Amino acid sequence: MRKLVILRGAMGSGKSTFIKNNDLENFTLCADNIRLMYNSPEMSITYKEEIPQFNNKKVWNLLYEILEERMKKGEFTIIDAVHAYADESLKVYKKLAEKYRYRLYILDFTNIEIDKIYKRNQARPDYKIVKNSSIDRVVKVLKKEKIPSAFKIIMPDDFCDIIKNIPRNLDNYNKIHIIGDIHGSYSVLKKYFEENPIDENDAYIFLGDYFDRGIENYNTFRFLEKLQKMKNMTFLLGNHEDKLYKYACDDEYKLDLDIKKTIEEFEKNTLKKSEIRGFIKNLSQISYISFANKTYLINHGGIPYIPKHSLDFYSTNSFIYGIGDYETNIDEIYNNFMKAQENKVYQIHGHRNFNKIKTDEYEYSFNLDGNVENGEYLRILTLNKDGSYKCDYIKNDIYNKDLKEETTVYDLIENFEKNKYVYSKDLGNDIYSYNFTKEAFYNKVWDNMTTKARGLFINTKDYHIVARSYNKFFKIDERKETSLEKVKENINYHVKFYLKYNGFLGILSHFNNELFFASKSTNTGEYVEYFKNIFYKKFDDNQIEAIKRKIIDENLTFVFEVIDSLNDPHIIKYENDEIVLLDAIKNSINFEKISYDELSTFSKKYDINCKKCVYNAETPDEFDKIYTEITLDDYKYDGEYIEGFVIEDGNNFMVKTKSKYYDKWKYLRSRMESALKNNDFKPKTDDITEIEFLKYLENKYKDKNIDFKSLNIINERDEFISIYF
Repeated sequence: MRKLVILRGAMGSGKSTFIKNNDLENFTLCADNIRLMYNSPEMSITYKEEIPQFNNKKVWNLLYEILEERMKKGEFTIIDAVHAYADESLKVYKKLAEKYRYRLYILDFTNIEIDKIYKRNQARPDYKIVKNSSIDRVVKVLKKEKIPSAFKIIMPDDFCDIIKNIPRNLDNYNKIHIIGDIHGSYSVLKKYFEENPIDENDAYIFLGDYFDRGIENYNTFRFLEKLQKMKNMTFLLGNHEDKLYKYACDDEYKLDLDIKKTIEEFEKNTLKKSEIRGFIKNLSQISYISFANKTYLINHGGIPYIPKHSLDFYSTNSFIYGIGDYETNIDEIYNNFMKAQENKVYQIHGHRNFNKIKTDEYEYSFNLDGNVENGEYLRILTLNKDGSYKCDYIKNDIYNKDLKEETTVYDLIENFEKNKYVYSKDLGNDIYSYNFTKEAFYNKVWDNMTTKARGLFINTKDYHIVARSYNKFFKIDERKETSLEKVKENINYHVKFYLKYNGFLGILSHFNNELFFASKSTNTGEYVEYFKNIFYKKFDDNQIEAIKRKIIDENLTFVFEVIDSLNDPHIIKYENDEIVLLDAIKNSINFEKISYDELSTFSKKYDINCKKCVYNAETPDEFDKIYTEITLDDYKYDGEYIEGFVIEDGNNFMVKTKSKYYDKWKYLRSRMESALKNNDFKPKTDDITEIEFLKYLENKYKDKNIDFKSLNIINERDEFISIYF
């Protein structure tokens, strides 16, 4: 966590040996090691090798740069160097410590006897041995220099004292109240304290995330600011305070809508940045306590286990942002770990509750994130003197209930930011992508916001849509409103059945008058590179220029199906790489696109492979006839198995259907992966293909090492069919 330890002593005084003997190399920045990164030891006129010293400025600049990167994350760090003539470096450390809220220590090796230093120096590798006169000069300087009061001086024998994690005993209190994420929800917090007046005989621990998302941030600040002055109050740091502190320090920070609204509210009420800094500087990283014969680790983000090493050795960010993804069920993971431990430590955290578990759903991990900012609950856990506890859920009625009508992109962003089932990703250049969360997908939380947040890229500086894909659309019978009968009843005839290709979506738009490539919610990564490679391989300069002009002149996003037969095989087999133009979508708030006729005309003119309309239905009877045909067990289009069809009417209403062949082999792909990973080849159905396919896999792979990365269903299916049929 946020502790910086500066080693100080002459060459040969035992600093590096101390690091090695205490297994501290992973936490140490060593000036000599960086010198050796710039230059290997060189020959000298003394017949031995020496570490070159002429890169000193570069060495220290790099050390400071690495140190700051570590301090941004709250990493425990040791600096191994002589630190004679240390006035300049100590100033740098002090400045960084103030910025990142670090404690400073000097680990002092200056009291080592000079004869012992001479002897140790001679025992070092040849290239590290220095003259005794050099040691004498450094020792003299070290004794004269004064250490600033910001640094606490400790001796090597006392080092363990600064990293020793001993629970703070709170048995002198009657109760411990632990308050979950507040998120600017002052009224519900006030309600709790009106019903449970503050008692100086009780202790209170707040888990962090005091601001943002809610609509009472200023009142929350003023209320907590007063409480913070009381001796029985402990306030932990949350991830939202990290951003707010950067704002208060005039440092760079991500200006998302959450913090933007908080800042606007603070500035409207003339809250000074110095007041914000003062509040946040006094926040603790974790609270490690004992109470009523139990031990508790209280942190904001949630961790998976209690490590064997000192908690100080782990970054502050580990405890603020938690370990794993937001969707990770950290309570279950921690609980499973703690069941097997002899010494029980109970975890209490906030920050995330993807699975909407109760506070005490698990024995050893308590979750206090109640989604209070969206009108749900402020969660508070009270620990009692007799070892019992109480879980309080206080409903929040003061929150932003209404979504704005989306007349501008700003309104759209604001609605996204209010929806917990939508997440944003910072892509740089003020561009963010918005997508529905895993929770929305698995729990089928579909509304106007989650269906729209699908491959949507927005410039948040000037509020314009950079690129967009389709709104989320569904399979027939996947939802009540897409049941076959509902679709037939409500669809606007004339209906087109477009061939569905089995690849991944490539999104192509424009930014700063250049093509903007994206896929899977980002404009970087392997899929974007696959897309670019095939795009530039398939299209010549004339085609690319035509696509670019169409996209820029009409402010469109071209959506392609990208088929990479080598890097991204799916279920349907393709002999060659391909790229198919699916649609040209307008970069507007609501989903609109150019007509299929216009798309086809453009594609034919420039010889671009465009999606195929295979069937047309003008009446429900025609729809029935086509649908019956394409859902037959052995359906093929043009003699080939396909993924299925996208069905679309004149109002851009879209549904999809998958072929029986595709669904069957998609299921068998999951069975293949499960069987090989778990060494379990028992079929789950009486389908003859599944039975025989699992037998084939067992004969081929049982008790063998499997390269799962290169394993794909197409190759296994082809080999299986060649053997069994």
